[in-house]
Amino acid sequence: MNSKPRIAICQPSIILGGRLRVILGIVDILNRAGIVPDILTTRLAFDPVQVMDKYGRSLQVHFRLLPRLPGLPVDSITVLFNAALRLYGRKYDLLINTGNSLIFLPRNKQVLTYMFFPRKARLLAEGASIHLPENRLSPWSRLGIQRAILRPLYRWSKPHPDHAIVCMTRFTCDALHQVYDLPADLPIVYPPVDTARFRAGDRVRTPAVVSVGRFTPDKRQLEQIRLAENLPHLPFHIVGFANNSPYYQQCRRYVEEHRLGNVHLHPDAPFEEMLSLLQGSKYFLHSLINEPFGITAVQAIAAGCLPIVHDSGGQREIVPISELRYRDLSQVPAILDRLESLDQAAVASLRAELQHHVASNFDADIFARRMGAILAPYLDERGGDAVP
Repeated sequence: MNSKPRIAICQPSIILGGRLRVILGIVDILNRAGIVPDILTTRLAFDPVQVMDKYGRSLQVHFRLLPRLPGLPVDSITVLFNAALRLYGRKYDLLINTGNSLIFLPRNKQVLTYMFFPRKARLLAEGASIHLPENRLSPWSRLGIQRAILRPLYRWSKPHPDHAIVCMTRFTCDALHQVYDLPADLPIVYPPVDTARFRAGDRVRTPAVVSVGRFTPDKRQLEQIRLAENLPHLPFHIVGFANNSPYYQQCRRYVEEHRLGNVHLHPDAPFEEMLSLLQGSKYFLHSLINEPFGITAVQAIAAGCLPIVHDSGGQREIVPISELRYRDLSQVPAILDRLESLDQAAVASLRAELQHHVASNFDADIFARRMGAILAPYLDERGGDAVP
């Protein structure tokens, strides 16, 4: 008897953010095909009901928590999680891997990886991370020891020739080709953004700067605050999840101790608050280096902000106008001055060009169409062939 294929989306740990938005986009495609997938993970950093609050979506999905060894660094957890899929993934016809690692995946299963950025490239990098290239890990730190153990495993790892890979961006694709021998024509499917949900129409905008991103050192909110300190005439609104409490508290203390009246922190802001700030402000600032994509920049452009982003990673694909990209935050005031000097017609033209670019490449409907075409061969009704 024919039945719908059994599908699991596999992610070692899930928090609120852009990765979850991609996972939900995949769930949406599967739901439309009449499939309710499982999500296999070892950690949910949120209550599933929050999905509706943060993303406005009511989707059919089952979360399955796998065993987790506490206290391990993320790369060690990922390796163990992939190895565990050889057992826990047996009953599924297809595993959709969103964990960025190809090591130890089940070799006798259909596996499709949606790659954000390869863990192998991160581990083999010299810096502490691709986002903090100026840092160096101590070889005797917990992460340094982990890297020393895992590097040999990853260095000799190879992707299974029958597993499929989809890249999030051209930047992702280039990084994959640097560490694996793969076909040149890997498909690229940008993450989904509900661009229509962010459009503001004609609104009066204040000359304010907004940033959106989880409070974490990689995203450099503290550097944004110090930038704002030198631009007291411009309001800065810094929005983000504050699950990294020590870093958020560090940012808050700096604002209070330096009495920065133009800096406004919005920890764990509701969606409507974030949307109002984006739709009512002129500028959006993004300061993560080597961001593999940057969904908040797309949202900001859709909302009508003029973006100012770091000249690296997937941001080059989101913001194709080089004058809106910087190499050092010290260059941002000059970019703001140039934008402030533009007349209304020039600003409107620039905004329209950027909005057309994101609507043509990053809209949720485009993701659904492109990713749906890739998933289609796996979604045919069939007799179940998974191991019970």
